[in-house]
Amino acid sequence: MEKIPSDVPIPDCMPIMVLGEATHFPRSLMPLFIFEQRYRDMLSYALKGDRMFGVAAAIPGLDPDSAPNPVRPIFTAGLIRACIRHDDGTSHLMLQGLQRVEIIGWDQVYPFRIATIIPVDNISIDEEGEQHLAYELVALCQRAIDADQIKDKKNSPMKKILEMLSDPVEIADMVGHNFVEDAFQRQELLEIVYVKDRLDYLIRHIKAETQGL
Repeated sequence: MEKIPSDVPIPDCMPIMVLGEATHFPRSLMPLFIFEQRYRDMLSYALKGDRMFGVAAAIPGLDPDSAPNPVRPIFTAGLIRACIRHDDGTSHLMLQGLQRVEIIGWDQVYPFRIATIIPVDNISIDEEGEQHLAYELVALCQRAIDADQIKDKKNSPMKKILEMLSDPVEIADMVGHNFVEDAFQRQELLEIVYVKDRLDYLIRHIKAETQGL
């Protein structure tokens, strides 16, 4: 899990890349290949400014070009940590998730979307209970890794990484990013603002995955 820079303010407006079934979590890294002209323009815009944009999940059945609001409103603001531009105009980049934000309007639609956004805070109402749930979640994931019950995690560094974390919010985002594959569930998890509910959701998910439910 990448350390989030503590001195990066989230702007009021941010370019948006619309992708189907794409959910980016805070603290996670998302590799992207930029090839469409509108997103080449968006990348140039971001690199000339604060190096930020977001990847928002498209709503199925809506045209991202013509629908007034074609994306799920909550997404993760991202910071471009590395970018390689190729001779043909395409680019490979790594986007680091910073913070959950919510779209409240559009400043621009063409040639690429720019959204007006507000931060989405993590709501904690029972720190002791959340800590207990976080440790339970870590233990479940570690047992699942040891038993080879989670796809592609047997030889991954996830077990050691989880042992290094103590913050319930960080643990939830780490598990969500690495252990939840279904696009709908990932977006549903991203939109849960209460930390306790987020951890409960993940505990149920890991138990269902490991018990074959």
